[in-house]
Amino acid sequence: MRNSEQRLHGAIVKRRKVPKFSLCNLPMDMLSGILSLLPINDAVRTSILSRKWKYVWCSHTNLTFDKGTMRKHDAKAFTGYRVPRDEEFITRVDTVLRQHNGMGVERMKIKFRLHSKHADHIDRWVNFAIASKTKDFVIDLSGYAKTAFFRDLSCGKRTVREEPYNLPLQLFSPNYGSCLRCLELTTVSLQLPTDFKGFFNLKILSLVDVSITDEHVQCMLSKCNLLEFLEIAYCRMVTSIRMLHPLNQLKHLVVDICPKLQGIELNCSPITLKYTGKYLPLIFASTSRLTSSSILFLTSQSALSYIVTGFPSTLSRLETLTLFCKEREVRYMPSMALYCAYIAKRTVVPEGPFKFTYLRNLRLELVLYGQETRKTDVLDYSYLLKIAPFMETLELSMWMNCQHQPYHKEDGELRSGPPHQHAHLKSVRISGFFGHKDQVELALHVLRSSIVLEKMVITPKLEISNGLALSDCFYEEKHYADGYRVATEFVCKADYHNIVNVVRAPVRQLWKREGTVIGDGAKGVAGVC
Repeated sequence: MRNSEQRLHGAIVKRRKVPKFSLCNLPMDMLSGILSLLPINDAVRTSILSRKWKYVWCSHTNLTFDKGTMRKHDAKAFTGYRVPRDEEFITRVDTVLRQHNGMGVERMKIKFRLHSKHADHIDRWVNFAIASKTKDFVIDLSGYAKTAFFRDLSCGKRTVREEPYNLPLQLFSPNYGSCLRCLELTTVSLQLPTDFKGFFNLKILSLVDVSITDEHVQCMLSKCNLLEFLEIAYCRMVTSIRMLHPLNQLKHLVVDICPKLQGIELNCSPITLKYTGKYLPLIFASTSRLTSSSILFLTSQSALSYIVTGFPSTLSRLETLTLFCKEREVRYMPSMALYCAYIAKRTVVPEGPFKFTYLRNLRLELVLYGQETRKTDVLDYSYLLKIAPFMETLELSMWMNCQHQPYHKEDGELRSGPPHQHAHLKSVRISGFFGHKDQVELALHVLRSSIVLEKMVITPKLEISNGLALSDCFYEEKHYADGYRVATEFVCKADYHNIVNVVRAPVRQLWKREGTVIGDGAKGVAGVC
């Protein structure tokens, strides 16, 4: 007993002799690494802690300068801070870079609305990045989120802008070209020097709202042999993205709304593709590696026809497909520059062994237009079960932008799709269900054909992405109510396995025509049939 007490006492004494841990005892390089995990404004504030801490932040490896990190204290503001003015932002960035030791910078990001009149200041920051051999360099002088570019260009809006900042030629010098791993440019003007040697180690290149010609795009791509990710978005001067030089390392390609773009032809075999814009040819050396594709057409195009006969039909190993299409039946307003005329017609599906053997996940966003009659038949999309025999999830988001005709028994018997048993489909979500007859027929066909289906969610709420559908307030009072009624009355009745979940769309405010409120605030209600 006494021996055990002595051992316990000895353990307690040893525990008491353990020195207290203090950050100050850590090596300087370790302290610098810890501070580099903080935003630069918080890291700078540690300089007031003690003499030892005064210069620790000066080797910060992650320099992010934006309206958040350069914000000004303001007691009158609701948050206690306010966004700095141009001069304040420039002064604060200059102060930080003047005190930084200029070594070991992994990433430098400048995100603030500036343009050509601020060129002298931006040049200094670019020269700092070059001198410090920054590996990841981001310049975003737009002051906007990418969604703002999408909103303006998708509806043909022309924005009057200041003259963009011209990148200095030093950025493309051979000395810096060997250091750069990531280059992201937004709202700048880019002209390559005639003796441009390339970025030998560049893996990520993003050009957003950049004033650049086709020739300079081609020149840059031809000299970035290790490039893995390429994004070209909202570039108003680009008419062609064409590169015959092999890009063997390119895995991910993003092209978003370049208004004058006529075609894409690249000597590469990407793994993922994201494209937004008008219908145009997509040509690659090989598509054997492409497993994930997201395509959003701003011009009218039949989704089913494109899947069966267009670019997706060439993707032998496609696993995930997201496709947005508009199927309109009248000519659109001529003032909408990005849209073209298209007369909708029934899609003729080919007979034969064509199948998406690897496709597991499919998301379709369909905008169906029409006036008194609508030629596009939603039931035609039952063909998807046949051509994607191993599909596991199906999301079908619709916007029936046509005459509202919810189904009633008096409208005639419901049709059935071609008999088919699908042995892998487990999850289905149908949104924008306004209760049209062909919507009901498609839902019933999927329900009856999918023998291992675990859940089917149906909601009248519009879930078209990127704000390309009208607001809920246009549909809440009638379309949403009709969609919920038709789904519960006709689809639930055929559900013998209790897997259909009809979700009532959330109603915020319903207005009478005179403008007075007649109801508000009810949250969405889900009911399992």
